[in-house]
Amino acid sequence: MRRFFSALTVLVLAVAVAGCASHNEQRAEQAEAAAAKAQHAAEHAEQSAAQAQDAANKATEAANRATLAVEDATREINRVADHLEQMERDREAAHHGRRLSHVTKDASKAAASAAVPTAAASASSSGAPAAEAEASPAAVPTAAVPPAPGVPAPGAIVPPPKK
Repeated sequence: MRRFFSALTVLVLAVAVAGCASHNEQRAEQAEAAAAKAQHAAEHAEQSAAQAQDAANKATEAANRATLAVEDATREINRVADHLEQMERDREAAHHGRRLSHVTKDASKAAASAAVPTAAASASSSGAPAAEAEASPAAVPTAAVPPAPGVPAPGAIVPPPKK
Protein backbone atom coordinates (compact mmCIF):
# COMPACT_ATOMS: atom_id res chain seq x y z
CA MET A 1 0.00 0.00 0.00
CA ARG A 2 2.87 2.16 0.61
CA ARG A 3 3.84 1.72 -2.94
CA PHE A 4 0.38 2.58 -4.01
CA PHE A 5 0.48 5.85 -2.05
CA SER A 6 3.92 6.68 -3.28
CA ALA A 7 2.86 5.95 -6.86
CA LEU A 8 -0.29 7.96 -6.34
CA THR A 9 1.72 10.85 -4.93
CA VAL A 10 4.09 10.74 -7.87
CA LEU A 11 1.13 10.63 -10.23
CA VAL A 12 -0.53 13.63 -8.55
CA LEU A 13 2.72 15.56 -8.67
CA ALA A 14 3.18 14.68 -12.33
CA VAL A 15 -0.34 15.89 -13.15
CA ALA A 16 0.24 19.08 -11.16
CA VAL A 17 3.55 19.74 -12.87
CA ALA A 18 1.99 19.00 -16.25
CA GLY A 19 -0.90 21.35 -15.44
CA CYS A 20 1.49 24.11 -14.45
CA ALA A 21 3.57 23.51 -17.54
CA SER A 22 0.56 23.74 -19.82
CA HIS A 23 -0.56 26.88 -17.96
CA ASN A 24 2.90 28.40 -18.39
CA GLU A 25 2.85 27.48 -22.07
CA GLN A 26 -0.48 29.28 -22.46
CA ARG A 27 0.96 32.36 -20.77
CA ALA A 28 4.02 32.20 -23.00
CA GLU A 29 1.85 31.93 -26.12
CA GLN A 30 -0.29 34.85 -24.92
CA ALA A 31 2.83 36.92 -24.28
CA GLU A 32 4.16 36.12 -27.75
CA ALA A 33 0.81 37.08 -29.31
CA ALA A 34 0.80 40.35 -27.36
CA ALA A 35 4.38 41.07 -28.46
CA ALA A 36 3.50 40.39 -32.11
CA LYS A 37 0.46 42.67 -31.79
CA ALA A 38 2.60 45.41 -30.22
CA GLN A 39 5.17 45.03 -33.01
CA HIS A 40 2.45 45.37 -35.63
CA ALA A 41 1.07 48.47 -33.87
CA ALA A 42 4.57 49.99 -33.74
CA GLU A 43 5.06 49.42 -37.48
CA HIS A 44 1.67 51.00 -38.18
CA ALA A 45 2.59 53.96 -35.96
CA GLU A 46 5.86 54.43 -37.87
CA GLN A 47 3.99 54.45 -41.18
CA SER A 48 1.47 56.95 -39.83
CA ALA A 49 4.27 59.17 -38.53
CA ALA A 50 6.00 59.11 -41.92
CA GLN A 51 2.75 60.04 -43.66
CA ALA A 52 2.16 62.85 -41.16
CA GLN A 53 5.69 64.16 -41.75
CA ASP A 54 5.13 64.12 -45.53
CA ALA A 55 1.83 65.98 -45.10
CA ALA A 56 3.52 68.54 -42.84
CA ASN A 57 6.29 69.09 -45.41
CA LYS A 58 3.74 69.59 -48.19
CA ALA A 59 1.76 72.02 -46.02
CA THR A 60 4.94 73.98 -45.30
CA GLU A 61 5.73 74.18 -49.02
CA ALA A 62 2.19 75.37 -49.76
CA ALA A 63 2.44 77.99 -47.00
CA ASN A 64 5.76 79.21 -48.44
CA ARG A 65 4.21 79.50 -51.91
CA ALA A 66 1.24 81.39 -50.47
CA THR A 67 3.59 83.75 -48.64
CA LEU A 68 5.48 84.46 -51.87
CA ALA A 69 2.20 85.08 -53.70
CA VAL A 70 1.10 87.55 -51.02
CA GLU A 71 4.46 89.33 -51.21
CA ASP A 72 4.20 89.54 -55.02
CA ALA A 73 0.65 90.89 -54.78
CA THR A 74 1.75 93.45 -52.17
CA ARG A 75 4.57 94.64 -54.42
CA GLU A 76 2.17 94.97 -57.36
CA ILE A 77 -0.39 96.85 -55.25
CA ASN A 78 2.32 99.21 -54.01
CA ARG A 79 3.56 99.75 -57.57
CA VAL A 80 0.07 100.61 -58.80
CA ALA A 81 -0.53 102.88 -55.79
CA ASP A 82 2.74 104.70 -56.47
CA HIS A 83 1.74 105.08 -60.11
CA LEU A 84 -1.67 106.48 -59.14
CA GLU A 85 -0.05 108.89 -56.69
CA GLN A 86 2.33 110.05 -59.43
CA MET A 87 -0.61 110.58 -61.76
CA GLU A 88 -2.35 112.62 -59.05
CA ARG A 89 0.79 114.74 -58.54
CA ASP A 90 1.06 115.24 -62.31
CA ARG A 91 -2.59 116.30 -62.48
CA GLU A 92 -2.09 118.73 -59.59
CA ALA A 93 1.02 120.13 -61.26
CA ALA A 94 -0.78 120.44 -64.60
CA HIS A 95 -3.56 122.31 -62.88
CA HIS A 96 -1.01 124.79 -61.51
CA GLY A 97 0.66 125.23 -64.88
CA ARG A 98 3.71 123.09 -64.47
CA ARG A 99 4.49 119.46 -65.25
CA LEU A 100 6.41 117.10 -63.00
CA SER A 101 6.35 113.92 -65.01
CA HIS A 102 8.50 113.37 -68.07
CA VAL A 103 5.63 111.33 -69.51
CA THR A 104 3.24 114.28 -69.26
CA LYS A 105 5.84 116.62 -70.78
CA ASP A 106 6.43 114.30 -73.71
CA ALA A 107 2.71 113.82 -74.27
CA SER A 108 1.97 117.55 -74.25
CA LYS A 109 4.91 118.28 -76.61
CA ALA A 110 3.70 115.61 -79.01
CA ALA A 111 0.13 116.91 -78.89
CA ALA A 112 1.24 120.51 -79.39
CA SER A 113 3.51 119.66 -82.32
CA ALA A 114 0.81 117.55 -83.95
CA ALA A 115 -1.84 120.27 -83.52
CA VAL A 116 0.16 123.21 -84.90
CA PRO A 117 0.69 121.86 -88.46
CA THR A 118 -2.94 120.80 -88.61
CA ALA A 119 -4.15 124.29 -87.65
CA ALA A 120 -1.87 125.94 -90.21
CA ALA A 121 -2.95 123.51 -92.92
CA SER A 122 -6.65 124.04 -92.21
CA ALA A 123 -6.15 127.82 -92.17
CA SER A 124 -4.35 127.82 -95.50
CA SER A 125 -6.96 125.60 -97.12
CA SER A 126 -9.81 127.82 -96.00
CA GLY A 127 -8.09 130.91 -97.34
CA ALA A 128 -7.77 132.57 -93.93
CA PRO A 129 -4.40 133.95 -92.89
CA ALA A 130 -2.32 131.67 -90.67
CA ALA A 131 -2.13 134.25 -87.87
CA GLU A 132 -5.92 134.42 -87.59
CA ALA A 133 -6.20 130.63 -87.56
CA GLU A 134 -3.69 130.32 -84.73
CA ALA A 135 -5.45 132.98 -82.68
CA SER A 136 -8.92 131.44 -82.96
CA PRO A 137 -10.09 129.22 -80.06
CA ALA A 138 -10.84 126.33 -82.42
CA ALA A 139 -7.18 126.21 -83.47
CA VAL A 140 -5.89 125.57 -79.91
CA PRO A 141 -5.31 121.85 -79.41
CA THR A 142 -7.29 120.38 -76.53
CA ALA A 143 -4.25 118.53 -75.16
CA ALA A 144 -2.47 121.86 -74.52
CA VAL A 145 -5.35 123.14 -72.37
CA PRO A 146 -5.27 121.77 -68.83
CA PRO A 147 -8.54 120.34 -67.55
CA ALA A 148 -10.71 122.34 -65.20
CA PRO A 149 -10.12 121.85 -61.48
CA GLY A 150 -11.58 118.57 -60.29
CA VAL A 151 -12.15 117.30 -63.85
CA PRO A 152 -9.89 114.50 -65.07
CA ALA A 153 -8.09 114.84 -68.37
CA PRO A 154 -9.56 112.89 -71.30
CA GLY A 155 -8.35 109.30 -71.20
CA ALA A 156 -6.93 109.67 -67.68
CA ILE A 157 -7.35 106.88 -65.18
CA VAL A 158 -9.03 108.31 -62.11
CA PRO A 159 -7.94 106.82 -58.79
CA PRO A 160 -10.61 106.07 -56.19
CA PRO A 161 -11.29 108.90 -53.75
CA LYS A 162 -9.17 108.96 -50.61
CA LYS A 163 -10.99 108.15 -47.40
